[in-house]
Amino acid sequence: MSGERKQREPSVARIADIGFDACEALLARHDLQLTRIEDGASIPGSYWGEPEAGVIGSNVYARADTPLHSLLHEACHLLIADPQRRARIHTDASDSQIEEDAACYLQIVLADALPGFGRERAFADMDAWGYSFRLGSARAWFQHDAEDARAFLVSRGLLHSTA
Repeated sequence: MSGERKQREPSVARIADIGFDACEALLARHDLQLTRIEDGASIPGSYWGEPEAGVIGSNVYARADTPLHSLLHEACHLLIADPQRRARIHTDASDSQIEEDAACYLQIVLADALPGFGRERAFADMDAWGYSFRLGSARAWFQHDAEDARAFLVSRGLLHSTA
């Protein structure tokens, strides 16, 4: 996966499309807090800059125009980090390539927990936003090239081996 994204911002599903409540409930189930940032305000802890989500400790920061894939991706970085490292995270949550891949995998799995989003839209939005994978698409990577990410998540207890 590459961290580069397209210059022109594509049309993707955003928090405003489904509302903050569902996002907040999902993160709360995983002991994370979603902090809503007012429209137009700077998003604390945003690695890529607005409108992408930001992370500081166990908090995910987002605005209504934050893409859902970004919210999930940053939250997944926090879920992957052990509690000691999570407490120190500010803006840059990635520790390794396997963690980056695992965050991508887990965000696709968790997409199904957001009403009106789901993994099919997550695949499309990740591709549109500019995530890049060896097999050419998020779906192909997830289905045919993500065994290492899946095994990593299973080893951390974040995914069942049958999921």
